[in-house]
Amino acid sequence: MFSALKLKPIQMMHTGGGGGGNACYTYPDAPATPGLTTADVVFDRSAHMNGSITMDDGRTVRMWGFNTGGGGMGGGGMGGGGGPFPSPAMRVTEGQIVHTRLTAGMMNGTHTIHHHGIEPSTENDGVGHYSFDVNGTYTYQWKASHAGTYFYHCHTNTVLHAEMGMYGALIIDPPEGPGTLYSGGPTYDVEAVWACDEIDSSWHALSWTAGTCGGDVGLNDLNPDYFVITGVDGAQSALTDPGVAVTMNTGQRLLVRYICAGYLPQRIDFGGLTATVHMSDGRPLPNPIQVQSLEASSAERYDCIFQPGSPGIYEVTVEYLDWVSGETLGTARTRITVQ
Repeated sequence: MFSALKLKPIQMMHTGGGGGGNACYTYPDAPATPGLTTADVVFDRSAHMNGSITMDDGRTVRMWGFNTGGGGMGGGGMGGGGGPFPSPAMRVTEGQIVHTRLTAGMMNGTHTIHHHGIEPSTENDGVGHYSFDVNGTYTYQWKASHAGTYFYHCHTNTVLHAEMGMYGALIIDPPEGPGTLYSGGPTYDVEAVWACDEIDSSWHALSWTAGTCGGDVGLNDLNPDYFVITGVDGAQSALTDPGVAVTMNTGQRLLVRYICAGYLPQRIDFGGLTATVHMSDGRPLPNPIQVQSLEASSAERYDCIFQPGSPGIYEVTVEYLDWVSGETLGTARTRITVQ
């Protein structure tokens, strides 16, 4: 139905102690967290492998993710029995010391948490295979150094685990708190997080170790059949879902935290509204730019502020593009309603 995106095949054969899983998927045990100190904020996360999302055509697609044991704010989207999709967001204040305590292993497989855009030590970076996967409990320690929009995700068998939904938003507020984008930066009245992603449902019957022993399980061939915004099907539901669609008053300032959470390049059109882009990948732009559309690649984030001057309903369209041809493989839509 769609032309294929070709990714580099995953072929990983490692040996070592304690990692669990199958015979060729073993990694060194996680060490004690070096230099562990008292945290200002603690997030408890555990892996779940039996969540789901119901699409607009009535089909239920299996999803994975992280459950919360405390801390942070809830994530958007509708998760099934295992937990929410996307995973619950983390929200902290610039300057805080943060502990993310991950429990994984046993039937739910080994996992990591990588805080994307944060710059901690190797032991706290959460890049599996490069350091270690978590089979048990490990505490990641990091500092919220820069206000902005980030996200966290599993970095074990990354191509599959991220596709399966093991990610969530990570927001760092300035010391002034929510309502200010960064210290000395613009203010806002209304906020939305749009994590835009594509789903290839044929991947969603695979096990967490699929492809890790050198076999070809098709992880170089992505053919998406669903397109979502913050865990909501963009075919129809995201137009009105209160976790995605925005309702605001004339004169208010809307902050959209846009995350390109899929593998495909994306083009987002704001339906005639003009956005002022103030930040890219967690850093302020020296000269904010005004646009009516944006293009982004995987893992890019943009912080956009809108201030509509008149009432109206503005339909936002996200196009998911073929890497080579630029062909539109699918779309997701939501709305900004100005009263």
